[in-house]
Formats: sequence, C-alpha cells, structure tokens
Amino acid sequence: MAPNANPPQIQFPGGDSLVKEILYEGHYYDVTKFIKKHPGGSIIEYYVEHGQDATHAVQQFHQRFSDKVRVILQSFTKRPATDIQVVLGAEKLKRHRALTEDFKTLYLELEKEGMFKPSYVHNIYRILEFMAIGYLGYLLLFSESYPIKFLGCLLLALAQGRTGWMMHEAGHFSLTGIPRVDRVLHAIICGVGAGMSSSCWAKGHNRHHAMPQRLHRDIDLDTLPLIAYNVAIVGEREKGSFLLRNQIYFYLTIDTLLGALGWQLYLHPKHVIKHRHYLQAISLLGHYYLLLYHCGFFPWLISTWALSIIMFVNFGLSHTFLPLSEEITHWVEYSLLHTADVEQRPWCDWWMGYLNYQIEHHLFPTMPHFRQPQIKDRVRALAAKHGLQYYVFSYKEALKRLFQNLRDVSQQLKES
Repeated sequence: MAPNANPPQIQFPGGDSLVKEILYEGHYYDVTKFIKKHPGGSIIEYYVEHGQDATHAVQQFHQRFSDKVRVILQSFTKRPATDIQVVLGAEKLKRHRALTEDFKTLYLELEKEGMFKPSYVHNIYRILEFMAIGYLGYLLLFSESYPIKFLGCLLLALAQGRTGWMMHEAGHFSLTGIPRVDRVLHAIICGVGAGMSSSCWAKGHNRHHAMPQRLHRDIDLDTLPLIAYNVAIVGEREKGSFLLRNQIYFYLTIDTLLGALGWQLYLHPKHVIKHRHYLQAISLLGHYYLLLYHCGFFPWLISTWALSIIMFVNFGLSHTFLPLSEEITHWVEYSLLHTADVEQRPWCDWWMGYLNYQIEHHLFPTMPHFRQPQIKDRVRALAAKHGLQYYVFSYKEALKRLFQNLRDVSQQLKES
C-alpha cells in the first residue's frame, strides 16, 4: 500500500482557494508553491495535515541547513496558529507543548556538547574495515574448498552490509557533516557498495523517518506483494496471497532476495536513468564490475542473498512489530512509541552499525551514529518524565518478535 500522496488540504481563512500550510513554531506557513521546489521532494506534504506540527521535523532533518531554512521560511506568507487548540484539544496540546519544551532543551544541550560533530578518524576506520573484509572475502573465492568459497561469499555480504551502514550515515549528512561532500560519498558508497541509487534510497528513507509506523505515510510499510508486517496494509485482493499467508517460511528464503534484486536490478536503475544521475550510474556499474565481473555470477548472487537477509532482518528488528499510528503524533512520540532500541551492547553496536539505537536516531537523524550510545540515558529520562515507553529489546527478543509478528499477520489473513 503506497503512502498517501495527497494528504488532506485545508481552507485558508479569508480566501476561496485551497492552500497547503505547515505548522512551524506557532505559525502556519503557506508552502503551496514551494512543495514542487522542495529539495526533499513531496515529503513536505505529510505535514500539511491540519494540526500536524512540522517544527521538529524541519529542525532535525535540516539541522545542517538551519540558516538556509530560516531564510526560506521568511519568504512565505504566515499566520498565527490560533486555532491549534481546537484541532488538537486542550489536553493533547498541553502534552505536546511540554514534550516540545523538554526535547528542545535536550537538543540544544547535545548541540552545545558537540554531539552532532562527525569523527574523521572513526570514518577512516570504517572505510578500512569494510575494504579489508571485502578483500578477504574476494581472496577466499580462489580456494579449492567450496565451504571456504561460501565463507568468502558471506564475507563479501558482510562487507556490503558495512558499506550499507556507512552510506546510511552519509545519507543523513552525518558522515562528514558537510552536505555537499556527504552527497558525493553517499552516491559512491551506496552505488559501489550496495548496488543502489543514493537518491532513490533517500527519497524513501526520509518518508520512513518523517512518520515511522504511520499508516499511508511510512514507506517501510509498503512491502507488498512479498511481505506484510501489519494486516492493515493488506487489501482485499492480497488477502488470499500464498506468499503472505506463508511469509514466515519465505521471509529468509525468498522474500529478502527478491526484494533486494527488485531494488538493485529495476527500481534503482530506473530512478537513476529517469533523473540522469550520472555519478550514481557510474557507481552502480562499479558495483557490478567488482562483484559480478571479478567475483562471478554465483558469488554475486550468494552474497546478495546473504546481504538481503542481514539488512532486512536488522531493519525489521526496530519497528515492524510495533503499533501503527493513524493520527497526529508528536515527533518525540513517533520515536518512542513506534521505534525500539535493540541490545545496547558493543557487539550489537558493531553488528547493526549503531542503528540498534533507533529511538535516538529517529529523534536526532543527523547525529553521527557512533554518538548515539552516549545519549541513551538522557533519552530514557526524557521518556520517563513524560510517562512514555522506552522500548529496549535483547537481540534474541527482537528476533522473536519480528518472526512472531510475521506469523501472526499470516494467521490473521488465513482467518479473514
């Protein structure tokens, strides 16, 4: 089920024409003409829903562009949000304002402490790491032993997975902290390392970040026809799907590989060609030159299959089994109630590229990933102060919940 491309429009007081506005720091800003110019695409339309506060989304997505954002906002027509209490209700408005105040305080403290500054030493280590793992995997392919060859394929998959975590960092402009540089690095690492288009990835990933687990908004819920993480996304035509009714068996064996190949061989190349992203095109060719030409068809296929399992499973641990949202939700509540942290230990930090701190990552998407463990206790305290759940699962428990959810959805479809 694709995200709703046409969120509800609102009537601008005193006029006959429909306009689209976003709520930012107590004012509605008319963004009707800006939507098509927005560098981040149509995601801005998620926030034209009346009463949906875009303040934190604007600030956190554009943390490294704050001066530019301020100039752009000043060019828009604005009006005071005097009707916000009518839209949200007094109790919800009071709760949201208290959350906003404390979240703003925490954000300013973290910014002052340098928590948004990248580490070039850390980045160099990560680059050397995935290059070493990949080269070792390549060397093992020349062994006469098939088990050793298979191990080489797994190491190639692991190396690609490590590049995946790093390109994710670049996509959020937290790798070097210089957006222009990070865009180039994102295109190269994403293309050569993972065989994907950086801009196509960013377009979808930012929609997930905007409103995680929000029905018709979060693109990570758009997994049909292969997978359904929640029965709410399944239409009448898909309810009888053999794949969905048996997804517990196909998830690791077929679904993840088909999903990855669909991205790598169709969706992402199509996006690159359509938008003429030449650097991304060269990077994609580099991926197949290294893996398909130099390593061979079967090592490429096996490593892609193993990579798809690593990525799909680890991504699925942090939110897929959590409740959906269908109403206006505060930025902090989206992160705390609809994402979860996994195994806050050093081994899992390495294995999941620090994305086991999904709550912290969703609150502060431009924060370098390696700094997230340093702020977890303060985020937990913020949640406790406002009576909100702070989900932390062991890796084993998160795996159990992921697969139990897949089984439960299949069972619901069989009974429907």
